[in-house]
Amino acid sequence: MPHSLSARKRMRQNVRRRERNRVIKSRIRTARRAFLKALDAGDLAGAGRRLRATQRLLHRAANNGPLHRNLAARQIGRLQQRLSAAATSK
Repeated sequence: MPHSLSARKRMRQNVRRRERNRVIKSRIRTARRAFLKALDAGDLAGAGRRLRATQRLLHRAANNGPLHRNLAARQIGRLQQRLSAAATSK
């Protein structure tokens, strides 16, 4: 347990941030699963909408801290590759 007042405050802040980061990452995973599900179903228009929503979440997470910007860029690039591959194969 923290002894000083500043350490106690830091612990409270860490708890709040950890919970916020968990929620953000969970939303990203949910959006990515929805995109992949639409892609597997062959719904390219729906997959495109879900890709844009996933991109928005990833960019926001990279700007606000839970994700590194290179990780967000890499994941976005991989999702775009899958969408374009599905579009060319149709």
